[in-house]
Amino acid sequence: MLLQTQQKEWHDNKLLPVTNEFKIGNKVLLYRTKAEKQWSGKFENKWDGPFFIHEVLDNRSYKLRLDDKILAKVAHRDCLKHYYSRNNPEPLIPQISIHSPLVNPEDIPRNLEPIVVIEQLSNLNT
Repeated sequence: MLLQTQQKEWHDNKLLPVTNEFKIGNKVLLYRTKAEKQWSGKFENKWDGPFFIHEVLDNRSYKLRLDDKILAKVAHRDCLKHYYSRNNPEPLIPQISIHSPLVNPEDIPRNLEPIVVIEQLSNLNT
């Protein structure tokens, strides 16, 4: 009996916090569990959606809907993640300027060979 209570406590501690639950109307992505078993679709997207939460069921399960169609399959919390739309996507790579603010072009001697210039630039950056 003691072992069962310890296992239950361990399991309950591993559960996601209740505050991270979804509400009706939230947009979510659904994980395709079949995709992780297939090597042929190695580079395919493993998430479907976005879906809307239609109904909250017991035991961290949810009914999903896509526009007006309600899915028959019930999705568990572990197979869902929040969907964030990209109305104004920000570039992931910052714009790189040709003129670096760390090096003043006037400090680079023009009459030296490139190897010497690279050494001098590395000394300026350190």
